[in-house]
Amino acid sequence: MSNHTYNGWTNRATWLVNVWFNPESIADVDAAKEAIEEATDAMPDFMRDFLCTNEIMWWELKEQFEEEEETEEEETEE
Repeated sequence: MSNHTYNGWTNRATWLVNVWFNPESIADVDAAKEAIEEATDAMPDFMRDFLCTNEIMWWELKEQFEEEEETEEEETEE
């Protein structure tokens, strides 16, 4: 992962998901995304305008676990 600009992450929105949800797997990232979507869907439209959920880089959060899975697979093959 490169070009990080906010505490090791691309942006503040992505960093906040990592801080608040502390995902430990791709499934955890998916669960965080679902929880955030459900919470924002329940908000009035004008409140959603104050949020930046569209800036969350979900692929970046998942990428860290994909790299770990690849490393684990390589170690298993050896």
